[in-house]
Amino acid sequence: MNNTEYNDENIPSFFLNYEYFNLAWGKTHHGYFLDPLHGLIMEYQNPKDWFSFSSTEKYSTNVFWGYEKDGAIQRKLLFHNIKQSTKRAIRPTMDSIDLDKIKMDLDTSGFDDSGGGCDMGVTSYTLLIYDPIKDVYRRKILKTKGDSCLTNKSSYTQELLSCFK
Repeated sequence: MNNTEYNDENIPSFFLNYEYFNLAWGKTHHGYFLDPLHGLIMEYQNPKDWFSFSSTEKYSTNVFWGYEKDGAIQRKLLFHNIKQSTKRAIRPTMDSIDLDKIKMDLDTSGFDDSGGGCDMGVTSYTLLIYDPIKDVYRRKILKTKGDSCLTNKSSYTQELLSCFK
């Protein structure tokens, strides 16, 4: 098993994150972080002592729903969440990544918005990119479904989504 410990000396430049969140009939929250370069998946199911992303979007000041386009979390808080997750080794799904190029394309491509449902919760597939200046991970939506259905129009979206198996 891969015993990668994330700390001040080992700060990955990115993670992929799958998450489902719903408050319609009680709270349901599960998902996983994926480190595709090191071959590690970190799964969680209704975590108790959990830190959420922050957002400036109107309905997200008290609850992070999962469809916010400006999500961010302090690095130490994300590492706290990861420590609570169940870790297991997987086959690495990437050799390298041009993160600056991908980030620029994700930021400028916009979204296909196909609406959404009601009380379905939100399933999100995101890329978390480390910002060393602010010491936060910034959340970039690849795709959401459920209450909000967004798909990033970036040419990298499908390639990144293929890492979620």
